[in-house]
Amino acid sequence: MRSLPRFARLPDKANRILGLMPRTILNRLEVSALPSSFDHIPSSDSLRSAWAPFRCAMIKQCIYNDLYCCPSRTPAAEAIQSSLLRTGPMGFLTDLQAEFWHVREDEAPECKTWEESPGSNPATDLTAFRARQHQVPLQGKAGHTRSPWEMSVPVDEVPFGSYDVVISLDIAVPLRIRRRHPNILWVYFPADPGTPTAKSARRTPPEGFDLALTHMHRRFPVRPNLGSRSIDCPYSFQSPFSWQAVWPIHPVREGVMVEGKTHGKLGPGQLAELGRFGPVRRPQGSVSQLAKDLLSSRYYLSLYGNPLTGNGQVEAIMAGCLSVGDPRTYVQRSLFTPATAAADFDSALRRISAFEADPVLRQQARDDQKEIAEYICFRRPSHQLLRFLHKKRPS
Repeated sequence: MRSLPRFARLPDKANRILGLMPRTILNRLEVSALPSSFDHIPSSDSLRSAWAPFRCAMIKQCIYNDLYCCPSRTPAAEAIQSSLLRTGPMGFLTDLQAEFWHVREDEAPECKTWEESPGSNPATDLTAFRARQHQVPLQGKAGHTRSPWEMSVPVDEVPFGSYDVVISLDIAVPLRIRRRHPNILWVYFPADPGTPTAKSARRTPPEGFDLALTHMHRRFPVRPNLGSRSIDCPYSFQSPFSWQAVWPIHPVREGVMVEGKTHGKLGPGQLAELGRFGPVRRPQGSVSQLAKDLLSSRYYLSLYGNPLTGNGQVEAIMAGCLSVGDPRTYVQRSLFTPATAAADFDSALRRISAFEADPVLRQQARDDQKEIAEYICFRRPSHQLLRFLHKKRPS
């Protein structure tokens, strides 16, 4: 693994000190420094090989009608292309080769924790919300439409005994089933990290789960209340391999994909200036259209937005774009480097102009950013998951 000599390396023991530092200092370190353990985690190829002997399942309730809108056991590429809005944690389906299961909401009380998200709005009628989610028609083969309910199966029909690992989006599997299969590594992955259940899971996973994923992707996973059975893992858990497994690589890259909120805040003159570098795009259309646009773009620009989680930036980098912009746009700033951070539009324009004038400089910046992103968003969480699995099933 190539070293990144332009970055300071902080020793692992520094994490204890980092926990005492103000977030302002940590945010600066997230852009300028790297953990010392960066090179000690296996490569993505090695991790995919290490996961190959294990059987994984990813389970989603039909109440979520925008992610992987397809029947159970749909092949990975087809399942990912069926999403309406996002690529999501497609690394489970592609890199870890998890089987996808689309299940109906079970009657067990714990399987209704999804209500905490829409239920945070007192005006929401949860009964009506549930009915709408079940009835939304989704495009099927040969022009037919099917509702999420029609494409799902009762959770009891899942052959849990054949799996080593089960990743549950929210609590899609009732406790009675988890108790019947104590040898499975049960992984809780909240759909919304801001709900009470998701927040409490950062310290202790829900009953019957071995560990919880946090949606976070910081270089230094320093956070109060993060328990020993939590793993920092972004919602967009994926790698460049994930993209190559689903969409063909575009032979020519040019132009800029502008993050959605950023695009809405740029004026016509600013958009015209970006046009010097090729087509100016913004996220729109189906997930396959988004993928096509990202795979055709050379840069991804994000400025002036409210603090975002950063899943769009993860997608852009894994798709092959060089992400340029203001780290303050994001809650998690880890995927920027000193070479790609720009405080405002004029600074970003100068950065992109410099990259266009010097392809070697651009490639170096791209290589650095890709390596950091792959480490944080795929290598580290998949390696930590594997360690939990070996600990639970040492044979």
